[in-house]
Amino acid sequence: MSGLTPRKEDYLKTIFKLSERNKAVRIKDIAQVMGVRAPTVVGIIAMLKEDGYVNQEPYGYLELTDMGREKAKALIQREQLINRFFEYVLELPSKEAKENACAIEHYISPSCLDRFVAFIEFLHTCPYDKPKFLEHFRQFVSTGNGSACVTCCSCDMYKKDEGSN
Repeated sequence: MSGLTPRKEDYLKTIFKLSERNKAVRIKDIAQVMGVRAPTVVGIIAMLKEDGYVNQEPYGYLELTDMGREKAKALIQREQLINRFFEYVLELPSKEAKENACAIEHYISPSCLDRFVAFIEFLHTCPYDKPKFLEHFRQFVSTGNGSACVTCCSCDMYKKDEGSN
């Protein structure tokens, strides 16, 4: 098996999403969604078949193997988690958050993803609708003034030592 490239990952996700919507997935459907020509799709599908992620009847419908389905689900879940972080924590507009999540999810390490998940779960344990430090962060982003943070937490415990780098 060769490694999954970001491009192959995008095709797996596309096939998964199309199969959830249409049940039958064809080369021309993938080409339309991906914005490419059918011969390009055929080449990628050949590699995905060789790697064991996709089955295809001769000149027929495509379907993900069990391994392909599990990989696609994991990729989609990873992208959704990163997207939620960008929208909820960084408050990026939905379209920008989605585009960035799609780009980053191909390269994020498993340990970094675990930290994203843990951070999002941590935020959901906060008894406040939006934790104060996030409000202060948002204020900092919009004004460049971070002085309000001192009032919300024990920042003086963590203040930078004036003499160290």
